[in-house]
Parts: sequence; C-alpha cells; structure tokens
Amino acid sequence: MISIASAETGAMIAYLSDRANAVTAVGILCSGAAMGLVARGHQEAGVALGLWAIIADDVDGEIARRTKNRTMATKAIGKALDAFPDLIFGSVIPAIVIASFIDLPASAVFTAFMILIGALRLAYFDYFGLDHRGYSTGLPLSYALPVLAAILIVDRTIAPLELGVVLPAVFVPLSLLHIAPFKVKASGTLVHVITICVAVTGSAGLLITSRTGT
Repeated sequence: MISIASAETGAMIAYLSDRANAVTAVGILCSGAAMGLVARGHQEAGVALGLWAIIADDVDGEIARRTKNRTMATKAIGKALDAFPDLIFGSVIPAIVIASFIDLPASAVFTAFMILIGALRLAYFDYFGLDHRGYSTGLPLSYALPVLAAILIVDRTIAPLELGVVLPAVFVPLSLLHIAPFKVKASGTLVHVITICVAVTGSAGLLITSRTGT
C-alpha cells in the first residue's frame, strides 16, 4: 500500500513539471498567501499579492497554448487546477476584504453571496468557455480584484471613503455582472497586456500606500 501511494503521489507532483501547470501552481500559492494576509487584517498586502495571481492566471493559458505535445491528462489536471485561484482571487479575497468593513450578520451574507456567484460563473465558463472570437459570457472574475484595489487606493490617497457602504454598493452590481448574459472580450494580445499592466500597477499602488504595520 505504501509503494502504491508513493507512486500515485509522485505522479501527481509530476504534473507540475508542465510549464503551464507550474505557473498555475504559482498562482495558487499567491492566492492562498493573499487570503492568509487578508484574514490577518493586512488587506492592502493581500490584495496586492492577489493581483499577481491574476497575472499568473493570465500567463498560464498562453503558455499552455504554446506548449506542444501536452497529454490529455496534463491538460485536464491543468484545467482543474486553474479554477482554484480564479475562485480565490475573484470571489474569496474580495469577499473577505469587503466583509471586514461590514457589520455582522450582513458580512456573512455578503461573503456567501459573492462565493456563490463566483462558483456559478466558473462552472458556467468551465462548460461553455470562450466562443470562436475570444468572448466569454458575463464579466470575468479577474475584474473584481483590480476594482477593489482601485477603491482601496482612492481611500488611502485621495479621500477617505465609507468602505462599509461603498464596497457593497459597488460589488453587488459588479457580482451580478459576472453572471449577466452579455459578451466580453476575454482573450487576445491587447486583453493580456491590459490585464498585466493593471495588475502590476494596482499591486504597486497598494504596496506604496499600504498602512500595514504602521
């Protein structure tokens, strides 16, 4: 039994040697670490790190498309892995951050709402994916964290905001847009460049303005 288990474990780890899956794993690590930071009250640092998970998520797909001779198992495992950081940076991190500014029991309801929306969006996308033009149905989850980062930066640098009011007012309709029946361009060189630039800029802005530890 021990030898069988070891062989299976080795086979699982071996799938991370695929370049695309390795980048996805980095995204999962960033997402998990970001969630830990946010849970400890370091909202800006957590969101900043979560933005790097978005970059990893954007890059791994391009690497996968350019990598030849990937096995069916490698592709399937990579696709399954890819859903984890999406849910964390698209729903869990924003939900935890926003809940920290809302009084109970509304915070619990809001967190559950955002995670349900994220899970539904990912399940739908997993089945239907992109159309032939590179469009997806509904607003991608990757929009949520940059919007949150922008609001936090404005709160820290321009004018203090009533985050317990502003964040729910923005993210309730934004969450509904994730499952709305309209098409959004979600693939292509320009989309990738904009995504990476926004994530890097937002992360840098948060780290510069962060009051963590002060």
